[in-house]
Amino acid sequence: MMRACVMPRPMTRTLRPLLLALSLGLLGPAQAAWLRDEQLQRLWELGKRDDLALVTQSLRSADAYAAQAMLANDLNDRAAIDRALGLAEACVKQHPEAANCQFVLGTVLSAKAINGGVLQAMRLSGKVFDAWESALRLDPYLFEARIVLQQTYLLLPSMAGGSVPKAEALELAVRSSQPEVAKLLRANLAAKKERWDEVERELLAVKWGDDHSFHGQAMGVWQGLLRHWLKTNEHARARQRMEQLMQQQPQSAVPAFSLGRVAADEGKHDEAIRWYERARGLIGAHTLPIDYRQGLAYLDLGDKEKGRALLQRFVQTPRVPPNNLSDAKKRLKELG
Repeated sequence: MMRACVMPRPMTRTLRPLLLALSLGLLGPAQAAWLRDEQLQRLWELGKRDDLALVTQSLRSADAYAAQAMLANDLNDRAAIDRALGLAEACVKQHPEAANCQFVLGTVLSAKAINGGVLQAMRLSGKVFDAWESALRLDPYLFEARIVLQQTYLLLPSMAGGSVPKAEALELAVRSSQPEVAKLLRANLAAKKERWDEVERELLAVKWGDDHSFHGQAMGVWQGLLRHWLKTNEHARARQRMEQLMQQQPQSAVPAFSLGRVAADEGKHDEAIRWYERARGLIGAHTLPIDYRQGLAYLDLGDKEKGRALLQRFVQTPRVPPNNLSDAKKRLKELG
């Protein structure tokens, strides 16, 4: 893979948002299958960060190092990310055969790359990719690593290591051994080619099972399809699919949040607020920009006080989508 130090300057416009999206888990939500311990995995999935920190603080296992690194990484400031990097590197050093250590190292490095600006992002990007590739070599079944690698291949131009054939090979390698993961990978390939009906068919064919980490990955692909439907004003289609998704996965916050997005896009802001409130109490709510979207809904209804309060809380939240953060700050400035 060509390293970032030789990338032409226009590449940084693609590299920086991509690395940030990957570090935030926006492209492939890392819901915690990379934590082998079921107790630790469940704490991460439920967003119980304080409990997770307490349980792992005196442990030295690969899971403990990985969890501690991700907890520090979630704080989204340079000092915390440096601590996270130290923990991730210790994880790799102490447990060189642990795929989750490499996976977390890549995630933390991507956060550090963005927080250090364009030049640092260019210097570190190669190490980010190396870590994710190492994770997959150590554990070919670690589907978070497979998915994030595929997304990297699909989103970067060829001069920076992007490759549709490599992305296709990642799907082919697990077509028999991990057929449900392969469906998500094929959906990503179809989205790259803007074959949205094909994306939908692959997602509808997915068998959910009981792996919460896989659920998170699938929800991430559904959210990408939702964004397309909102862009093309296919509200009825989006609503139908999100309602079906809610029936299939009633404990997930994504369908309720998505129905709020659909309602807001149609100008039904009271309905959107109700959906956002419903999403708050469900699994994965802490990963969604609910405060931001609900704040916008209140502003659209003319309630500046509630809108301002929610946006203020949102901008103080760690690890939020950068575009949402920039817009929230802009709106708060306009509100005074």
